[in-house]
Amino acid sequence: MSTSPVSATSQKAFEVSQLQSKQNLPGGQDLQTKEAFQDFVAGTFFKMMLKSLRSTQGEVAYIGGGQAEQSFRGQLDQQIAEDLAREHGDAFAAPLYPNFRSYLDKKQPAEGVQLDHLA
Repeated sequence: MSTSPVSATSQKAFEVSQLQSKQNLPGGQDLQTKEAFQDFVAGTFFKMMLKSLRSTQGEVAYIGGGQAEQSFRGQLDQQIAEDLAREHGDAFAAPLYPNFRSYLDKKQPAEGVQLDHLA
């Protein structure tokens, strides 16, 4: 049984696409994993930075907002950290992501079984 040049070319294209799909998780999951990793790494950094910044400021006795102000500042700091992580977090996460990805690849079970490592 001989194969035509067209079918041989399409077979090689299929093999290349299979190789590429093994390198990247299906359905953009690799991109989602990278974004979640960036949000976590950079978000943690920025949250700790803002917490440290707030600890250096003293409380103003005559206009302090008490418990409500502390809650508001905590939520504000969390939102600022999340925004900074999305916009500028790649600088922190990019050098760490290849190690994280190799860790996940080692933890991948046998083919056919899929686990969500970020859940």
